[in-house]
Amino acid sequence: MRTVLAAALVIASALQATATLEPGVNERSITVGDVEYPYMVYRPTSVDGATPVPLVVDIHGWTSNGVQQAALSGLRAVADREGFLVTHPSGPGNAWDSGVCCLFGEERDEVAFFRALVAAIEDEASIDPRRVYVTGLSNGGAMSHRLACDAADLFAAAAPLAFPIPLESLSECRPSRAIPLLMFMGLTDVLVPYENGQFGDADGSFGHWRDVNGCAPGDSDEVVTADSGLSYCETYTGCTDGVETGLCSVTARSFGGAFFDGHILYLNDDFDLAELVWGFLSRWLLPDDTTAPSGLVRGKTTLALGDTKTKAKTEWTVTLGGGTWSAIDAGGLVLAGSFARVDGKARKLALTLTNASLPAFADVVVGAGGPVVAPQDLAPDFVATTNKKRTRIKLRGTVGLGASDTFTLRLAGKLRL
Repeated sequence: MRTVLAAALVIASALQATATLEPGVNERSITVGDVEYPYMVYRPTSVDGATPVPLVVDIHGWTSNGVQQAALSGLRAVADREGFLVTHPSGPGNAWDSGVCCLFGEERDEVAFFRALVAAIEDEASIDPRRVYVTGLSNGGAMSHRLACDAADLFAAAAPLAFPIPLESLSECRPSRAIPLLMFMGLTDVLVPYENGQFGDADGSFGHWRDVNGCAPGDSDEVVTADSGLSYCETYTGCTDGVETGLCSVTARSFGGAFFDGHILYLNDDFDLAELVWGFLSRWLLPDDTTAPSGLVRGKTTLALGDTKTKAKTEWTVTLGGGTWSAIDAGGLVLAGSFARVDGKARKLALTLTNASLPAFADVVVGAGGPVVAPQDLAPDFVATTNKKRTRIKLRGTVGLGASDTFTLRLAGKLRL
């Protein structure tokens, strides 16, 4: 909500005067807060300026800029053929504050900027608001993840490249709805490793998106392997509201042992990444209803360890999105996941926790002096009931901790838009 309000203030005060985008590259800038962001908007000659067309936000990596990203990604050539607008913003200091990377020692509200960016372009171009997409490379890939987490009401789909979800805890990524997402990671990347990197890894982020998007468990539905056998894409198609969640694992070209060796940089012998990105993004439309009611709801927790029961009053901020839900207490304990409608009226919801939420329960048990519980051994069972207008919610969650030990959460309260 903070970023939405900030963006509204920016839009009211900082949008440029209405103008018509000329064919080719249009250079612009916008100020968000006290930070000025330059950006370019590319309009193919095939776009007449009157017919609503898609917009792709293409975000550069650390130490780079919009000009370099435009040259690297190849999306302008695709835009020429397919007829959509592409914008290439430049982060001040050649970096984006996407989370754990890459604006060190400073904080900026980048989500507010990207909301204002889309609004500014919409102010002088004919944009289809249901076909606004985001993609980016490296630090820009991190920012694409962040926007999928925090601006799923604006972007119809996302395609992050060469970076995992850039948050300290994956459970901080709580999109307001299930959002189509295809991520790309370099199998031989030494700068942002595929496995066990300092910023996270491919499997952890892919698993979180599968969970929060409510994809069916088990192996992926579709696997496409390059002729070389060195790169492959795996996709889950049975996710909430028909969205898809995918991971393309790419063997990038070598740069002779450079510090960025194996970093995707759109250079590989297996896949045309610009075509894969557009081919995925272009299939999705933003749903009609992306609202996410939220509210401070009250209740109690019960921790039962053996013969000892510990009860406490508690308050949580609960958000019920389009196919996703989240809850956070005053201490920062975060729960997030997807939900399935149990009845036709969508009043009873079976809630699923993401794997990223489960370690918090293990910490609760250990903190209470209980046995050490491995997150993968926890057995959660959550359900919510709402009224017809989804303005009130009752939520009950029980986590089996092994034997007869349990952690139970009961909440009730109002939800507001």
